[in-house]
Amino acid sequence: MRKNVTIGFSDDEILRLQGAAAMARMPLATYLRWLIRGDAQDRWGKTLAAILEHLDEIAAATANLSFPMEPQPAARPQLPLGESRELFATKMKERGIPSSTIRQVMITLEQLERSPWPEDTTR
Repeated sequence: MRKNVTIGFSDDEILRLQGAAAMARMPLATYLRWLIRGDAQDRWGKTLAAILEHLDEIAAATANLSFPMEPQPAARPQLPLGESRELFATKMKERGIPSSTIRQVMITLEQLERSPWPEDTTR
């Protein structure tokens, strides 16, 4: 036996229901029947339980991670040698990079070689 029922919703409630139905990929009427029958609670309850279980596993794995007590100093990057720099400059020139930019790069590389690296300085 089937009976038609009329339910009044405010504009905000209709928008929320339409959005939820769209998220569930269902027509609004089907979505409302699904909610009324209680199928939503079973499905969403299982989904939420699975999500919470995975979040608990992630939290446990994160808690079990061991972090080093003292921070490791960063390794100084290997800068190109003089011959490599010339080759590097030649290749940049071949690619159409302006000579002023190439000079700036070479100056920066020289400054990096002369400047102290964080692990070299005393705190």
